Order: sequence, then structure tokens, then C-alpha cells
Amino acid sequence: MNTRVLAYRILRKFEKDGRFPTEEVRDALSRLKDRERAFLKELVWGVLRRQVYIDWVIDSFLKNPEIPPSIRIALRMGVYQILFMDSVPDYAAVNESVKLVEQRSFRKLVNAVLRRVARKEFGEPNELHVKYSHPKWISEYLVEHYGMDVAKKIMESHLSPSPLVLRVNTLRFTREDVLLMLEEDGVSARKTSHSPAGVVVRWKGDPMSISVVKGGGATIQGESSQLAAYLLDPKPGWKVIDVAAGFGGKTTHLAELMKNQGKVVALDVSFEKIEALVDRARTMGIDIVETAVMDARNAPAVFPSEFDAVLVDVPCTAVGTARKNPDVLLALKKKKLDELTKLQKEILQASWKLLKPGGKLLYVTCSFFKEENEGALEVLEGGKVVDIRGRLDDFDVDYVWDGKGALVLPDDTLSEMYFSLIEKG
Repeated sequence: MNTRVLAYRILRKFEKDGRFPTEEVRDALSRLKDRERAFLKELVWGVLRRQVYIDWVIDSFLKNPEIPPSIRIALRMGVYQILFMDSVPDYAAVNESVKLVEQRSFRKLVNAVLRRVARKEFGEPNELHVKYSHPKWISEYLVEHYGMDVAKKIMESHLSPSPLVLRVNTLRFTREDVLLMLEEDGVSARKTSHSPAGVVVRWKGDPMSISVVKGGGATIQGESSQLAAYLLDPKPGWKVIDVAAGFGGKTTHLAELMKNQGKVVALDVSFEKIEALVDRARTMGIDIVETAVMDARNAPAVFPSEFDAVLVDVPCTAVGTARKNPDVLLALKKKKLDELTKLQKEILQASWKLLKPGGKLLYVTCSFFKEENEGALEVLEGGKVVDIRGRLDDFDVDYVWDGKGALVLPDDTLSEMYFSLIEKG
């Protein structure tokens, strides 16, 4: 199938449903060659990442911006290729976008607008949210709560995709071992700047096809996420529980730091994710992980209050993943923020009951919303905030401290992520 047609269908589905068609995209990518896969991802994710700005460009040429969604999507694709894809000649971007338009009456409009875009017949926006291509309410929130400099830093980071980062399985290899293996396989890689076990990889194909990943010598995990286990700092022999484990990136990292000694319990509401976690742990040679398909809020009824540490990586708005998932910014509504905050507080209260006295809880979100961070932590009673600023300084990261935790700020490899470490009295 024509890759542009496939991209067009994906973007139309997102526009119609208000959510990214993850399963359909995954299936499509699995059937494409590496070059086609890279083009599709660049076009789809790029349009979503720059959509607010692209719409501003389009509307500057329209007398009436009320055009059918199908026409706007064809225009968005054309504008993105012209302005941001150097590998695509302008004439190809124009012609191929016009071909996507089924209504003949709109073909001339699409052709005319895209030709004017190619001639750069537009200025630059004055509005901050347009310049950085963010929903206006999110841009205003960032400026209000963090100031202009931090707001710009966060929004600017969202305009470029996050790199592929691996975490070395330290039960088997050193980072130097993995770098050498990647080099022997012809994979370009370098050390991360912050995580002691991270490796940044340049790879256009399926990351799971990299031999060291396939064999369990390394796992795919963003550098910000890698900091979580280091901040919780579990020791060999501890009993630790990860109450919202997902696919187990942080779970397996905890087990590695514990030298595969002790117990790590991993919970998640998704059977599919738990099944994948079990398979991955086995491939990595980890055998101290026990799993259960369970809502974290029900955990106190099943597990005694005997854990040395609890990792609470709660479901959140995920705005901190915008470099990887730009659709989250476009799809997010304020009502969803309120719903998630309520859920986060309930999970926190349940997780607190699992800790023994003197135990530590690490609260994690990939969000910059204060309601999800220090606001949610208000429900904990009898806890003492552990100052993690020294540890973060050791990792050489920039962050904003709010008295309860720290929002790690983005750079070339980091995405924003919030961490708070609380000790139970």
C-alpha cells in the first residue's frame, strides 16, 4: 500500500476518534520495510507533533477555515512534508497530497495552498502556543506554574522525537560490553549522559530486532524512566512491590539492582502486559519477580504490610511522553486530568498500606501537572519527604523542586518526569 495513503488513514482515524489507533499502527508498521516504516512514522508523528503550528499556516491562506477534516488532513500532510521533510521535493509533497483528496472541488484549493506554502508566503506566529505547537491551555498552564523559561524548554523538547535508549542488563553485561556488541552488529551507539546503565542507539528498524535486546542483554527504556530504580535504590534481599508495572521496564531494573536476590512483586490490570513482563524477565535471566493481574487499589486486601519499598508509577496524563507520543497533547481534556488525579490518590493510599515502618515509597508520573504530582501526594499521612536533590545532582539533571519531589526537565535524551520519595514513619 502507498505509505502516504496509510498515513492519511491513520491521521483521519485519530481525528475522528480522538485517540491514536495504536493497534492498527503497530500492525501496519510490522508489514512495512524499514525505509517505509521510517517514512510513515516521520509523517504521522510529525504531523501530530506540529499540528497546531501547521493549522495556523493553513488558516493563513483560507478565507474560511471551516473545511472538511479529510481536506485539512491532506493539507497538514502536505505542509509537513514541505516545511519539515527535506527528503521530499516540494512538487512531490504537493502532487501526492492532492491525490489524497477525493472531492474534486477541493483539489484546486489544496494545490493552491500548498504551492503558496512552498513559496513561503507566510510569516511567523506571535502566539507562544502556536510557535511551539501546543494546545493553548497547556501552554498557558506551563507558563503560569513554571515560568516562561521552563515552559519554553518543555515545549521545545516536544518538537523533536525522543531517541531510542536501551538499558543494559547489568546481571549479564557491563555497559562497555553492550556497546562493543552493538558495534560488532553495526549499530551506532553511545553512553547516556545521566543513567549509569543507559545506551543511546541510532536504529531505524524494529528495536526488538537488535540482537542484544532480543537476547535479554539490554531492554528498551527511556533514560528518565531509568532514574526511577536508582532513586528508590533497592538492596539485595529486599521485598519490593511495583503496583502499576506495565510491561515491566522499571520492575526488571529493580531486580537488577537487587542482584536478582529477594522478591519483586509486579501488579498490573492488564493480563497482556503482565504476560509480556514475565516473558521479558525470563529472557533477561531474572527469577525473583512474582506477578499478579490486579488493580493496585485492591492490593492491601491481598498483601501484608511488609514491603521494604513500593514503586508507584501511576496512570497519568502522560504529557511527559509527548516526544514519543505527540497525540497525548492533542487528545487531552481537562476533565481527564481531574479523573486521573482521583485515581492516583486512591492508588497512593492503597500503596502506602503495603509498606512496613521505615519503608520507602517512590511516586512517579510522566507529567508536569501539579495536580498529579505534589497535589496527589497530599493524601499520604505519617510520611517524611526524602530529599532526592543530591541524587539528581549526581545524575547531572535539571529539575524543579516543589518541596515534595522533583520534576526532571528534558534535554537531548531526557523527557520530563516527576519523582517523589517518601519514607513511612
